[in-house]
Amino acid sequence: MMQIRFTWVLAVVLTGIAGTASASPVDLFGYGARGGAMAGAIISSAQDHEAVYYNPAALAFAERPTFAIGFQRADFFLELNGEESPGLGAPALFFGFGVPLPFGGFLEDRLTLGLGFVLPQTSILIADVPAPGQPSFLLVENRAQTVSLQGGLGLRIADSVSIGVGFLALAELIGDISVAPNDEGRLGSRVRDQVIADYSPVLGVLVHPTDWLSVAATYHGESSAAFELPITAELGSGFSIPIPRLDLVGTAQYDPRQASAEVSVTSGGLRIAAGATWKQWSGYGNPIVYTAVPDTLPTELCPQKVAGAAEGQVGCVQPAPDFSDTVVPRLGAEWVLQAGAFEIIPRAGLAWEPSPVPDQDADQNYLDNDRLILAAGIGVRYDDISIRVAGQWQHLFERTEVKNASLLADTDTNVGFPEITHGGEVFFWGIELGLELEADR
Repeated sequence: MMQIRFTWVLAVVLTGIAGTASASPVDLFGYGARGGAMAGAIISSAQDHEAVYYNPAALAFAERPTFAIGFQRADFFLELNGEESPGLGAPALFFGFGVPLPFGGFLEDRLTLGLGFVLPQTSILIADVPAPGQPSFLLVENRAQTVSLQGGLGLRIADSVSIGVGFLALAELIGDISVAPNDEGRLGSRVRDQVIADYSPVLGVLVHPTDWLSVAATYHGESSAAFELPITAELGSGFSIPIPRLDLVGTAQYDPRQASAEVSVTSGGLRIAAGATWKQWSGYGNPIVYTAVPDTLPTELCPQKVAGAAEGQVGCVQPAPDFSDTVVPRLGAEWVLQAGAFEIIPRAGLAWEPSPVPDQDADQNYLDNDRLILAAGIGVRYDDISIRVAGQWQHLFERTEVKNASLLADTDTNVGFPEITHGGEVFFWGIELGLELEADR
């Protein structure tokens, strides 16, 4: 009876964390409605709270305090071998503000503080990570299921030059799970977990050499939301078979180190921006660690084996996923139109996000696709109040992975053998209300 109960408990735990690894919502969709509508091409013209993420240096040109609140949602329509792959919708609340700081001397009218938040409506963090070999859309599905906190300071060091520094924080999960009988011989479990924050730096510079030209560059450090949940079982003398410790370790959310550069030009009410972002996906490790594999697994599939698992099994350090660095080009535009007391601002954006994932011809089934991102939106401003709406269509170009039987541990158990075809669409929309407040610096 104890063995049956332990098996049930373990199955519940593993089911709760098996699924798909992911990255943060701001890296996938952008932050705020204006950035979303221009496909992220706003690092040289970021405004208000959006500057905290896109370029904290832009905060320094704020003249008045601002506040914004909004709602966004993403829905995933992904396919594996022509069949729908279930995915979670991603609703989230976002808000932020920028406040010029009232210092005197050199800092007078030069320093601004900003904060921004993205709060998923379904969770703080979903450690939804695939079992090794399970096909999963590793870099797209469920990426918006973690809280993100952003902060920044912008300093104007000359009339047309500013610098900025900030941070992005993602939630992490640590803890442990233990299973043991109580005084009455009944099997029970104790779960201890703790949500902590992982911080990464954000740096930016912004230059306005003329009234019609802006040039900007930013750096975002690597950011990850890891989880570590060791499971131990001490079942007492009534259960003669020893149960090894099972370590559930991996990465639930990951944003690579990245650097961006952008130029924007303005003529009349029309602004056009073009830029590119380099992403260091080569720094990404496996989303979950093999905890136990057959001791007969070929060396090329498990180059580093670690003893200590159940009889006939070993721990295994997986081969690296071997992701490649990518460059993401972006193009955005907006046009300010006057309609009486109203400003009406249509916006559009385009981006191409190449996949960093190599051909999946061995045991791993990390699925990813090149993505075309088309974005559009509109803003309406009256006096100190603005409403912004944004939408994105992200098309995942179909891709087929053909397995090499000589590289598989077992062709009968690999879900992707002999081949697997995948693609799909992601739809995103957001709406935001912004306020510009009266205050003296």
